[in-house]
Amino acid sequence: MIIKINIFAIFLFAPIYVFADLIFSIETIGERLPITNPLAEFNSELNSYPDPFQPDQIILTIDAENYISFKETLLTPGQIKMFETYPETFKMNIYPSRRSCAVPSEVLELTKKNALLIDDGEGIEGVVGSIPFPNPSEALHHVWNHILRYRGVEIYGASPFYIVNPDGTQIYGAGEAIAKNFWNPYIINEDAGLQGMLMTKVTSPPRLADASTLVIESLNSFKTPRKSWVYNPGTKRVRRAPDISYDYMPSASQGLTTVDQVDGFNGAKDRYHWLDLGDQLRLMPYNAYKFYETNIEEILTPYHVNQDFLRYELVKVNVVEAKLKDDKRHIIPKRIMYFDADSHNMLSEETYDDMNLIMAYREFPIINFYDQPMCLSIHSATYDFVTRRYQLQSVRSKDIPKVEWKLNEPHDIKMFTPEGLKRFAR
Repeated sequence: MIIKINIFAIFLFAPIYVFADLIFSIETIGERLPITNPLAEFNSELNSYPDPFQPDQIILTIDAENYISFKETLLTPGQIKMFETYPETFKMNIYPSRRSCAVPSEVLELTKKNALLIDDGEGIEGVVGSIPFPNPSEALHHVWNHILRYRGVEIYGASPFYIVNPDGTQIYGAGEAIAKNFWNPYIINEDAGLQGMLMTKVTSPPRLADASTLVIESLNSFKTPRKSWVYNPGTKRVRRAPDISYDYMPSASQGLTTVDQVDGFNGAKDRYHWLDLGDQLRLMPYNAYKFYETNIEEILTPYHVNQDFLRYELVKVNVVEAKLKDDKRHIIPKRIMYFDADSHNMLSEETYDDMNLIMAYREFPIINFYDQPMCLSIHSATYDFVTRRYQLQSVRSKDIPKVEWKLNEPHDIKMFTPEGLKRFAR
């Protein structure tokens, strides 16, 4: 009896970080259990992804009262900054780790060994459609794994964006996009030397309607830099737009994100020194089915999204630092990126100014779109600490028409030309 009382007393009076050590360790993330087929209740006619882990209960909620206990071990500097900046509202609900991410079996069958980095990491040679670096050993391996992770084949869809001001007022925008992804196991054409082709069109707000962009991305930005064109609805003309790269800021971003921050990171890498900071265990937004299934009007709260609907899990991440070279320019002098070791998605990022102070924290909550299967983010959230505004970009939700990731009829490659852009814009 005395022994039982003493054990109870240890748990009752022990500091919370002791409890954290008991529940957060490499063993607690468990083995991978990829979901490779839709759930029985999944309906392909609906844009809904039932939560495979709906019965899971919250293990712990981290908030302003207890985050200090996790500051040195499980939280990133950006998350700590969120607690410091929004102590009344920011919290993280922690759930069991569920390593559910999967890719099509064809991707795994092609994945045998590491691809080859060439031209100082600006180019890649390897088996198209595979995971390019199944055994990553340097920083740019993680970056390339993220850029070339499986993301569909012949794609069509629409996704809105939202900018939320501190007073709760919102700016809304929407658009359509078609894309042809060459890095997949179904279009194996190594001679093309392309990552993909993308055309986007703004449909809202009306003043920007039909402002359209065409981007053709190669597998080697040193030998073949990105090609891009824009269509101006006022002049009804298409022009080359070589500046749509690096820290170019589209008008829709309202100064919150650069073009090379779309989808976490994209484009040329030559302006930064890249450093592999190793793998770490961190609490990351993961299996965000509850968020995906929630009405958008419930999510868009001042300062940050409604944290009641986000799920965080202990995740093994590969951490990469990008630091601006002395002879280069970019409005983001330093970035810290956190890549999921399982799916290779970027899950979060911090950006720093030239005094090494955090400018913004970014999150990319993911789900397994298990009818494919593939893991992708349901939005990118950028929290700007100077203006206290935030941006949700590439939003995917049950409220939005479903993205088609693998159309039955492939896009005509001739569409991805300046003349095709003009037709697409109209």
